[in-house]
Amino acid sequence: MVESPLFCVVGFGRVGEVTAAELSSMGVDVSVYDASISRVRAARELGFDSHLVDVIGAASRIAHDCDVAATALPSGVAEEAIPALINAGSRIIVDVSYIRDPLALHDTARERGAMVVVDAGLAPGLSNIIAGSVAGLLSLKRLMIYVGGVSSSEDVLGIVASWNMEDLVEEYTRPARARVGGRSVLLDPLLDARSVEVPGVGVFDALPTDGLRTLLYTMSDVDTMVEYTLRYKGHVDLLRALRRLGLLSSRSYVVEGCTITPRKLLARLLEEKLPRSDDRVILYVSGEGEVEEGYNGRVEYLLDVRQRELALDKPVLTFLTGFVHAHVAYESYLGEHRPGVVPPERLSAILPRILRALERRGVVFRVEGA
Repeated sequence: MVESPLFCVVGFGRVGEVTAAELSSMGVDVSVYDASISRVRAARELGFDSHLVDVIGAASRIAHDCDVAATALPSGVAEEAIPALINAGSRIIVDVSYIRDPLALHDTARERGAMVVVDAGLAPGLSNIIAGSVAGLLSLKRLMIYVGGVSSSEDVLGIVASWNMEDLVEEYTRPARARVGGRSVLLDPLLDARSVEVPGVGVFDALPTDGLRTLLYTMSDVDTMVEYTLRYKGHVDLLRALRRLGLLSSRSYVVEGCTITPRKLLARLLEEKLPRSDDRVILYVSGEGEVEEGYNGRVEYLLDVRQRELALDKPVLTFLTGFVHAHVAYESYLGEHRPGVVPPERLSAILPRILRALERRGVVFRVEGA
């Protein structure tokens, strides 16, 4: 009798919880590894075999026990944990965390026989998979990705605490790698923000963010390529004011004998003050290029969905990120084993199956074009 594969969810935060639940719903065995006793207890209460570990220290154990390591860690932890899992002998790693330069892991992963699927979330992740599919239809010249996890109420702040707030603040300060007019550029999320109209949805503030990542290398012949994060009108002006006040700074200050980092304080306040539910996700991917010589075409994928429409008990952004993570992990186990770093845009063949799985949950994309 062949044993069922063991999928290990490494990091049981907001996204990891969804990943574990979705994998379990597919009928596979799931174990959880986390460094927080409260999260391990929460996983056990939900019926998961769970282990309290330092992920980096337990890399050899995870590599030995798990057929697939589905990692959902804060970016600072992931930068160390993913290389540790590769070196420990993990066969398949599917990561939804932020690693600044995942392709730098390619040679080591290939030598160690590890397939490392990176950026396996919503955006980057599903946005890349869609981009890969569009590139199969067009000779792409222009690729624009707009993604927003916002609140249902259209106020200036307009966001929900649906993921790690320190990573959110980092997104507002990290230069965004992009390509404009054939040149590689670094865009400032606030200085280079713009107003954009999403067809049939509305007008938003759009901040360039560092979500293209592997696409900049795998689609190096695309003339213009930018990812923007969508926010309601007025959000950028608020962020610019916060930056002028120094609240986006990583510099440490001593206040009444206590050391305070403004960015960490802001993240903590956002964690405490923002709503934790009733959100909305917009994902708009637009590709333009030649379908055949002398004929230009455009392909668009558009999603606009609210938590209340799906009757979810958690933010729809959290749900979609974990959902895609789980399905990419499952497809990676079933598919060809390709040692090295595998960018999500290389997985465009699985897009129809992921879209059908989303449709079964009431999440439907509008697709137009060639």
